[in-house]
Amino acid sequence: MKKFGICLVALTLAVLLAAPAMAASITPYASMRMGIYWHNTDFNDFTPSWTDDDDDGGYFEQIATISRFGAKGQMGDIFGQVELGIIADATDTEYTTAGNRVYTRLLYGKWAFDGGSLTLGQDYTPVTWTSSQQGPGVFDDSRNQSYDLQNAFIGVGCLWDSRRPQVRVNLDNGFYLAVIQTEDHNEPVGLGTSGDTMDIDVEIPKIALGWDYKAEGIHLRPGFAFNTFNVEQPTAEGTFDDDITSWLVHLHGKANVGSTTLKGTVHYGENLWNYGISGRLNPWDSDINAASAAIDSNGDVQDAECWGGFIEAAIPFDPYTLTLGWGYSSSEVDVDTHPLNDNADELMGYFVNVKIPIADNFSMTPEFDYWDGMENSLGEDDPDHWFAGVTWQMDF
Repeated sequence: MKKFGICLVALTLAVLLAAPAMAASITPYASMRMGIYWHNTDFNDFTPSWTDDDDDGGYFEQIATISRFGAKGQMGDIFGQVELGIIADATDTEYTTAGNRVYTRLLYGKWAFDGGSLTLGQDYTPVTWTSSQQGPGVFDDSRNQSYDLQNAFIGVGCLWDSRRPQVRVNLDNGFYLAVIQTEDHNEPVGLGTSGDTMDIDVEIPKIALGWDYKAEGIHLRPGFAFNTFNVEQPTAEGTFDDDITSWLVHLHGKANVGSTTLKGTVHYGENLWNYGISGRLNPWDSDINAASAAIDSNGDVQDAECWGGFIEAAIPFDPYTLTLGWGYSSSEVDVDTHPLNDNADELMGYFVNVKIPIADNFSMTPEFDYWDGMENSLGEDDPDHWFAGVTWQMDF
């Protein structure tokens, strides 16, 4: 069935590209990203189950999971884009759907009207704001260590709300409002996992609103976002029935200072894990998720306090570009069912890279990353990581 779906998408693209009279402005594109890196983990207070050593590391080489192909097109006032991502893992499942998959990244249409535009479909949300970090991250949203390339400081100051179905209005004066698919998969700490006994109800969508201010050499995006869903589940004390509400405020920015480009963001909010921000789940601190709302012994919801940000500077040395970046995130939830988890779970990261153009649409970016695990909610020192290698990118 998956193969049929992939063939259908490919056939649709082929038909569109072969019909210039109907859609003359459709342009196909693709991008291959690949990394070769050495890495090392210093475990600090963490005790791994797979080794007695104080540290562990090695070499890996992989195709980035954000490699992609797609097409853009315009007919009159309607612009559209479809983009598919390619996961190509050279593992023991190399020739199975587990090792090689195609997934939908973008699928939206945009109508330009007098005074603004209306976007319908799956696109980046206004909350998402990434850095230029090209190397791997350190963990994903399943308590697993992850080596996904071009991590962009996800979990270390970057707000990553991904690409979600939405209805978004952008006005020419900069104001925007987005009605987004509600995040309702991240239950609060203390209720276990969703199943036959948990009833999750969504009554309103996720909402993001703000202002995109653009002038010569500067781009600012202050914004506010809100997400809520109701959880009902039988417990030993009765039935838990309450809303899990998340919100955040942010200020994204980008500015040219002479020939240097500065980019960064700062954010503050509650329950960012429940909101759907990626990279806030610490795999080394399995006792509690400090970025999630938690249920106390009285059955009340205790909210997690989350904040962070990053800043980077891109300095051109024609034809090269040197970029240096720093990021930080902090999450903390105080709940009496986990009395020892009374510290903030912190993470700090640094990177330096140099983008080297090799030919038109072909570049290599050597990079060094260092991730300081700092302390988790138990006050223990989380593992530190470093990565050194090169990310390659070909666009065609």
